[in-house]
Amino acid sequence: MPVHFGEVVTAGKYGLHLTRDQYAAPNPRSSIYARPEHFTAEQWDQRARHFIDADQRFYTDEVVQMLRENALLNFDLNMAFFSQIDELRFLIDLEEAVTAARLEPVHDLRKWDGVEGVYVMVFDKYKQAYVGQSWNIRKRVRSHWSGTKQFDRLVFGPVHSSVLSVDSFRALDNTRIFAVRSRRADLVESRFVDRLNPDYLLNRVGGGRPDETRLRFMGLEGKRRQLLASETPTEPDALPTGGDSATVAPAVDQSK
Repeated sequence: MPVHFGEVVTAGKYGLHLTRDQYAAPNPRSSIYARPEHFTAEQWDQRARHFIDADQRFYTDEVVQMLRENALLNFDLNMAFFSQIDELRFLIDLEEAVTAARLEPVHDLRKWDGVEGVYVMVFDKYKQAYVGQSWNIRKRVRSHWSGTKQFDRLVFGPVHSSVLSVDSFRALDNTRIFAVRSRRADLVESRFVDRLNPDYLLNRVGGGRPDETRLRFMGLEGKRRQLLASETPTEPDALPTGGDSATVAPAVDQSK
Protein backbone atom coordinates (compact mmCIF):
# COMPACT_ATOMS: atom_id res chain seq x y z
CA MET A 1 0.00 0.00 0.00
CA PRO A 2 1.47 3.38 -1.00
CA VAL A 3 2.26 6.10 1.52
CA HIS A 4 1.00 9.47 0.35
CA PHE A 5 1.75 12.67 2.30
CA GLY A 6 2.60 10.46 5.26
CA GLU A 7 -0.67 8.53 5.02
CA VAL A 8 -1.16 4.93 4.01
CA VAL A 9 -3.76 4.86 1.24
CA THR A 10 -5.67 1.95 -0.23
CA ALA A 11 -7.27 1.58 -3.64
CA GLY A 12 -10.72 0.81 -2.26
CA LYS A 13 -13.72 0.59 -4.57
CA TYR A 14 -12.69 3.47 -6.83
CA GLY A 15 -8.93 2.99 -7.14
CA LEU A 16 -6.08 5.41 -6.55
CA HIS A 17 -6.46 7.37 -9.78
CA LEU A 18 -9.49 8.80 -11.55
CA THR A 19 -10.49 6.73 -14.57
CA ARG A 20 -13.46 6.92 -16.88
CA ASP A 21 -14.16 3.21 -16.44
CA GLN A 22 -14.76 3.65 -12.72
CA TYR A 23 -16.63 6.93 -13.05
CA ALA A 24 -20.42 7.23 -12.83
CA ALA A 25 -21.24 3.80 -11.40
CA PRO A 26 -25.05 3.55 -11.77
CA ASN A 27 -27.12 3.91 -8.61
CA PRO A 28 -30.94 4.13 -8.75
CA ARG A 29 -31.31 5.62 -5.24
CA SER A 30 -31.98 9.35 -5.20
CA SER A 31 -29.71 11.46 -2.98
CA ILE A 32 -32.09 14.42 -3.20
CA TYR A 33 -34.22 14.94 -0.10
CA ALA A 34 -37.68 15.53 -1.52
CA ARG A 35 -41.08 15.46 0.15
CA PRO A 36 -44.52 16.31 -1.25
CA GLU A 37 -44.77 19.42 0.92
CA HIS A 38 -41.75 20.90 -0.90
CA PHE A 39 -43.80 21.10 -4.11
CA THR A 40 -47.17 21.93 -5.50
CA ALA A 41 -49.35 18.92 -6.26
CA GLU A 42 -48.75 19.50 -9.97
CA GLN A 43 -44.96 19.59 -9.55
CA TRP A 44 -44.99 16.39 -7.49
CA ASP A 45 -47.05 14.63 -10.13
CA GLN A 46 -44.68 15.82 -12.87
CA ARG A 47 -41.72 14.36 -10.99
CA ALA A 48 -43.42 11.00 -10.54
CA ARG A 49 -42.55 9.80 -14.06
CA HIS A 50 -38.86 9.76 -13.10
CA PHE A 51 -39.32 7.29 -10.21
CA ILE A 52 -40.52 3.74 -9.71
CA ASP A 53 -41.93 4.34 -6.21
CA ALA A 54 -44.54 6.68 -4.77
CA ASP A 55 -42.05 8.21 -2.31
CA GLN A 56 -39.76 9.20 -5.19
CA ARG A 57 -36.68 7.56 -3.73
CA PHE A 58 -35.64 5.31 -6.65
CA TYR A 59 -35.19 6.35 -10.26
CA THR A 60 -36.48 4.43 -13.24
CA ASP A 61 -33.97 2.55 -15.40
CA GLU A 62 -34.38 5.19 -18.11
CA VAL A 63 -33.43 7.97 -15.72
CA VAL A 64 -30.43 6.04 -14.41
CA GLN A 65 -29.23 5.51 -17.96
CA MET A 66 -29.66 9.18 -18.82
CA LEU A 67 -27.86 10.25 -15.64
CA ARG A 68 -24.94 8.00 -16.55
CA GLU A 69 -24.79 9.26 -20.13
CA ASN A 70 -24.88 12.87 -18.94
CA ALA A 71 -22.17 12.23 -16.34
CA LEU A 72 -19.86 10.59 -18.87
CA LEU A 73 -20.45 13.38 -21.39
CA ASN A 74 -19.61 15.95 -18.71
CA PHE A 75 -16.53 13.91 -17.75
CA ASP A 76 -15.27 13.96 -21.34
CA LEU A 77 -15.95 17.68 -21.69
CA ASN A 78 -14.04 18.44 -18.51
CA MET A 79 -11.10 16.33 -19.63
CA ALA A 80 -11.00 18.24 -22.92
CA PHE A 81 -11.18 21.50 -20.99
CA PHE A 82 -8.22 20.49 -18.79
CA SER A 83 -6.14 19.50 -21.81
CA GLN A 84 -6.42 23.01 -23.28
CA ILE A 85 -5.01 24.76 -20.20
CA ASP A 86 -1.49 26.13 -20.49
CA GLU A 87 0.61 24.27 -17.93
CA LEU A 88 3.19 27.02 -17.39
CA ARG A 89 0.51 29.65 -16.88
CA PHE A 90 -1.22 27.37 -14.37
CA LEU A 91 1.99 26.85 -12.39
CA ILE A 92 2.81 30.56 -12.29
CA ASP A 93 -0.69 31.60 -11.27
CA LEU A 94 -0.90 28.88 -8.63
CA GLU A 95 2.39 29.96 -7.07
CA GLU A 96 1.18 33.57 -6.94
CA ALA A 97 -2.09 32.55 -5.30
CA VAL A 98 -0.35 30.34 -2.75
CA THR A 99 2.04 33.17 -1.88
CA ALA A 100 -0.78 35.71 -1.58
CA ALA A 101 -2.66 33.47 0.87
CA ARG A 102 0.57 32.62 2.78
CA LEU A 103 0.00 28.91 2.42
CA GLU A 104 2.81 26.46 3.13
CA PRO A 105 3.57 23.10 1.52
CA VAL A 106 2.24 20.04 3.32
CA HIS A 107 4.57 17.05 3.33
CA ASP A 108 3.05 15.04 6.17
CA LEU A 109 -0.69 15.30 6.76
CA ARG A 110 -0.33 13.83 10.23
CA LYS A 111 1.13 17.14 11.37
CA TRP A 112 -2.17 18.77 10.41
CA ASP A 113 -4.35 16.52 12.51
CA GLY A 114 -6.87 18.63 14.42
CA VAL A 115 -5.58 21.85 12.82
CA GLU A 116 -8.15 24.47 11.82
CA GLY A 117 -7.51 26.48 8.69
CA VAL A 118 -7.43 26.52 4.92
CA TYR A 119 -6.08 23.80 2.63
CA VAL A 120 -5.44 23.64 -1.12
CA MET A 121 -5.30 20.35 -3.01
CA VAL A 122 -3.47 20.44 -6.35
CA PHE A 123 -4.01 18.01 -9.21
CA ASP A 124 -1.08 18.77 -11.49
CA LYS A 125 -1.97 16.29 -14.23
CA TYR A 126 -5.26 18.12 -14.72
CA LYS A 127 -3.92 21.63 -13.96
CA GLN A 128 -6.55 22.08 -11.28
CA ALA A 129 -6.73 23.07 -7.63
CA TYR A 130 -9.35 22.96 -4.91
CA VAL A 131 -9.47 25.25 -1.86
CA GLY A 132 -11.39 24.45 1.29
CA GLN A 133 -11.74 25.18 4.98
CA SER A 134 -11.84 22.72 7.82
CA TRP A 135 -11.66 22.35 11.58
CA ASN A 136 -9.36 19.37 10.96
CA ILE A 137 -7.33 19.68 7.76
CA ARG A 138 -5.91 16.16 7.87
CA LYS A 139 -9.33 14.55 8.29
CA ARG A 140 -10.91 16.69 5.58
CA VAL A 141 -8.25 15.98 2.95
CA ARG A 142 -8.46 12.26 3.66
CA SER A 143 -12.23 12.40 3.27
CA HIS A 144 -11.77 13.83 -0.24
CA TRP A 145 -9.47 10.93 -1.09
CA SER A 146 -11.82 8.22 0.15
CA GLY A 147 -15.21 9.72 -0.68
CA THR A 148 -17.02 10.05 -3.97
CA LYS A 149 -19.82 12.22 -5.29
CA GLN A 150 -23.32 10.74 -5.30
CA PHE A 151 -24.27 9.34 -8.68
CA ASP A 152 -27.13 11.79 -9.24
CA ARG A 153 -24.96 14.78 -8.23
CA LEU A 154 -22.03 14.12 -10.55
CA VAL A 155 -23.49 16.75 -12.85
CA PHE A 156 -24.09 20.03 -11.02
CA GLY A 157 -26.29 22.18 -13.22
CA PRO A 158 -26.16 22.01 -17.04
CA VAL A 159 -24.22 19.08 -18.50
CA HIS A 160 -22.14 21.34 -20.73
CA SER A 161 -20.99 23.66 -17.94
CA SER A 162 -20.82 21.52 -14.79
CA VAL A 163 -17.46 21.54 -12.96
CA LEU A 164 -16.12 18.07 -12.20
CA SER A 165 -16.40 17.37 -8.46
CA VAL A 166 -13.18 17.29 -6.45
CA ASP A 167 -14.44 14.08 -4.85
CA SER A 168 -14.30 12.37 -8.23
CA PHE A 169 -10.50 12.49 -8.08
CA ARG A 170 -8.60 9.85 -6.13
CA ALA A 171 -5.77 9.98 -3.61
CA LEU A 172 -2.81 9.74 -5.98
CA ASP A 173 -4.28 12.36 -8.32
CA ASN A 174 -3.67 14.86 -5.53
CA THR A 175 0.00 15.66 -6.19
CA ARG A 176 0.50 18.67 -3.90
CA ILE A 177 -1.12 20.10 -0.80
CA PHE A 178 -0.78 23.56 0.75
CA ALA A 179 -2.30 24.71 4.02
CA VAL A 180 -2.23 27.35 6.70
CA ARG A 181 -3.45 27.42 10.28
CA SER A 182 -6.01 30.20 10.62
CA ARG A 183 -9.15 31.28 12.44
CA ARG A 184 -9.86 33.74 9.64
CA ALA A 185 -10.35 31.09 7.01
CA ASP A 186 -12.77 33.13 4.88
CA LEU A 187 -10.18 35.88 4.45
CA VAL A 188 -7.38 33.45 3.58
CA GLU A 189 -9.55 31.57 1.11
CA SER A 190 -10.62 34.83 -0.54
CA ARG A 191 -6.98 35.87 -1.01
CA PHE A 192 -6.27 32.60 -2.75
CA VAL A 193 -9.36 32.62 -4.97
CA ASP A 194 -8.90 36.28 -5.94
CA ARG A 195 -5.45 35.53 -7.37
CA LEU A 196 -6.28 32.34 -9.25
CA ASN A 197 -7.95 32.08 -12.64
CA PRO A 198 -11.32 30.33 -12.09
CA ASP A 199 -10.44 27.97 -14.95
CA TYR A 200 -8.02 26.34 -12.50
CA LEU A 201 -10.49 25.85 -9.64
CA LEU A 202 -12.56 22.74 -8.99
CA ASN A 203 -14.76 24.50 -6.43
CA ARG A 204 -18.39 24.25 -7.47
CA VAL A 205 -19.71 27.05 -5.25
CA GLY A 206 -18.25 30.11 -3.56
CA GLY A 207 -16.15 29.99 -0.43
CA GLY A 208 -17.00 30.45 3.21
CA ARG A 209 -19.05 28.46 5.68
CA PRO A 210 -22.63 28.63 4.40
CA ASP A 211 -25.53 29.30 6.72
CA GLU A 212 -28.79 27.36 6.51
CA THR A 213 -30.39 29.76 4.03
CA ARG A 214 -27.45 29.64 1.65
CA LEU A 215 -27.24 25.85 1.83
CA ARG A 216 -30.76 25.62 0.42
CA PHE A 217 -29.84 27.59 -2.67
CA MET A 218 -26.28 26.49 -3.43
CA GLY A 219 -27.38 25.15 -6.77
CA LEU A 220 -28.43 28.62 -7.83
CA GLU A 221 -24.99 30.09 -7.12
CA GLY A 222 -23.00 27.21 -8.55
CA LYS A 223 -19.92 27.99 -10.58
CA ARG A 224 -20.11 27.05 -14.26
CA ARG A 225 -17.64 26.56 -17.10
CA GLN A 226 -18.18 26.94 -20.80
CA LEU A 227 -16.93 23.50 -21.72
CA LEU A 228 -17.77 23.86 -25.41
CA ALA A 229 -16.42 26.60 -27.66
CA SER A 230 -19.42 26.34 -29.97
CA GLU A 231 -22.90 27.64 -29.26
CA THR A 232 -24.66 26.17 -26.25
CA PRO A 233 -26.19 22.83 -27.24
CA THR A 234 -29.67 21.71 -26.35
CA GLU A 235 -29.76 20.17 -22.88
CA PRO A 236 -31.17 16.67 -22.35
CA ASP A 237 -34.65 16.25 -20.87
CA ALA A 238 -34.83 17.83 -17.42
CA LEU A 239 -34.21 15.42 -14.57
CA PRO A 240 -35.07 15.86 -10.87
CA THR A 241 -31.45 16.39 -9.85
CA GLY A 242 -29.06 19.22 -9.14
CA GLY A 243 -29.92 22.17 -6.94
CA ASP A 244 -31.01 24.67 -9.57
CA SER A 245 -34.14 23.18 -11.02
CA ALA A 246 -37.48 24.72 -10.14
CA THR A 247 -38.91 21.23 -9.68
CA VAL A 248 -36.25 20.10 -7.22
CA ALA A 249 -36.37 20.44 -3.48
CA PRO A 250 -33.56 22.66 -2.16
CA ALA A 251 -30.68 20.26 -1.56
CA VAL A 252 -28.12 20.54 1.20
CA ASP A 253 -24.75 20.06 -0.48
CA GLN A 254 -21.73 21.46 1.35
CA SER A 255 -19.12 20.45 -1.19
CA LYS A 256 -17.54 23.14 -3.36
